[in-house]
This record gives sequence, C-alpha cells and structure tokens, in this order.
Amino acid sequence: MMHYNPKAGYRIMVCITPQPSCRRLIDRGAERAEETKGEFCAVYVNKSDYIAKDLQQHTILQELFEYAQSLGGRVAILVGKKVYTALADFAKENGVNEIIVGRSLRSAFEIRNRDDVINPLIKQVEHSNIYVDII
Repeated sequence: MMHYNPKAGYRIMVCITPQPSCRRLIDRGAERAEETKGEFCAVYVNKSDYIAKDLQQHTILQELFEYAQSLGGRVAILVGKKVYTALADFAKENGVNEIIVGRSLRSAFEIRNRDDVINPLIKQVEHSNIYVDII
C-alpha cells in the first residue's frame, strides 16, 4: 500500500509505461495536484516478477520516475498479470480521486483484439467515485 500524505485531500494516480510520451501524463498529474492542492503518484504495472531486469532494460522508466519526483510526485511499481486490475486495486486501496491515463494510439481493431486497459479500468472504478481522465 502506498502512503499518501494524509493532509492531501485529493489524490491523483498517473499511469505510465516506458515511453517518453508519458512525460505529458506526468505533467498533467503535477498540474492537477497543484490545482487541487493534492498530490500525485506515477504508477507503472509490471506484468512479470523480474522488475530489476525490466528497470535495467527500460531506462526511460527510471527517467520518468525521476521526472515525477522532481515535480513533487511519488512513484510506485505494481506487479500484476492484468494491468487494469492492478491499477484499479491500487486506486481503491489508496483513496485515489482521479486516474490519468494516455489515449491509445492503436486502431480500434487492435484495441478490440489485444489487451485494452482503459475500458476495463473505467468499469472497475466506476462505482468508487474515481474520475478517469484520458489524455
């Protein structure tokens, strides 16, 4: 369980992958944290148990974590076979108010036939008063 600052009335979770374009998601999380006088956490879900190896292979992920921390954010690495379930569980357990995710650049056909994260995530948090911001 992540420990947010108990004084932070608003909690934002920024979902990242090892892609440089995720900086914009972190920027949005930092902006929202400032607007709401809350705090944000950049979260990555690793599908395997070998996170040390994955971190070595994804230096961009380390850079994104450092960037988030430089903007006042926290970071968390989750492990789970289903990314959307790991994200939803983390959000619920930590009293997250808002989730920021990036819009997929894949076609509708690819999304339908491969792992879609956003729609199942929305379904899992829709009754928990958690807003999902897709940017």
